[in-house]
Amino acid sequence: MKSTIKVFIIALTATFIFSTVACANGQTINSAAALKEYLNKQPANSPDKPIKVSMSVNDLTVREIANVLNSTGKYVSLNLSGDGLTTIPDNAFSECDTLVAIIMPYSVTSIGNRAFYQTKNLTSITIPKSVAYIGYWAFRGCPGLASVDIPNKVTTIKEYAFSDCTNLSSVIMPYGVTSIEEGAFYRSTMLANVTIPDSVTSIGFAAFGECSSLTNITIPDSVTSIGEMAFAKCTRLASVAIPNSISSIGEGVFAWCTGLTSVKFEGTIASGKFHTNAFYELGDLRAKYLIGGIGTYTRQNGSNTWTKQ
Repeated sequence: MKSTIKVFIIALTATFIFSTVACANGQTINSAAALKEYLNKQPANSPDKPIKVSMSVNDLTVREIANVLNSTGKYVSLNLSGDGLTTIPDNAFSECDTLVAIIMPYSVTSIGNRAFYQTKNLTSITIPKSVAYIGYWAFRGCPGLASVDIPNKVTTIKEYAFSDCTNLSSVIMPYGVTSIEEGAFYRSTMLANVTIPDSVTSIGFAAFGECSSLTNITIPDSVTSIGEMAFAKCTRLASVAIPNSISSIGEGVFAWCTGLTSVKFEGTIASGKFHTNAFYELGDLRAKYLIGGIGTYTRQNGSNTWTKQ
């Protein structure tokens, strides 16, 4: 699971606390307006050759930076610094296609709702350990984002926070997360392995739905509820263990998981708490379990008949 996130290391040569920039050529820019002027003078570039910019900012000026990036059309790798920046505001870099990489200072404690929504060329993000809140839809639709290290202070993965991140293959989820909410990683189609920490008690609706590369999932004993369609259409998921802590399985939790060939039930689930479509289109698993109880059930790939081992 461990992976290395690409980080652009940029020397901070400016000491201004309010809207100061040190650019790659050594030129100092002291305002968002000057930054815009500077970027407008630069030749057209591509996402793989971003202009590297360091900037000391505060909560008031971060939106100005985003507005500049949205208006100039030049691809930028951004290093934010300064004790005055405590939050990345709601929608701050939403649909900012020219933002390629971003480093945040340790003063940041929260990333707002939709802060990086559909920032389509974002490939590298450094989230400091100081961050305790990542808002809903925060990184939804960032197809270039390959890995995410979620800080230890974050306790909830909010709704659709990392959904539609189609290149996301690695997520480090810290102990302390208690809830993975609706659609948190929905359609993150390159996500292959997920270890859910044993602090998590609930997995929301479609939290990992349509993660078509998911081959392994570990559900800890701390989880008491799994929302509808939580792992639906995870077509490469081959095996799963349902811990004793799960007393019910909702509609479509593992529906269309056509690659599933081994299911281990570690506890008893009453028929009324085992939805008839929980393993939709996966044959007679539900019926066999209700007859055979706790144990491991397997099938040949493509077969509708399950056998208790």
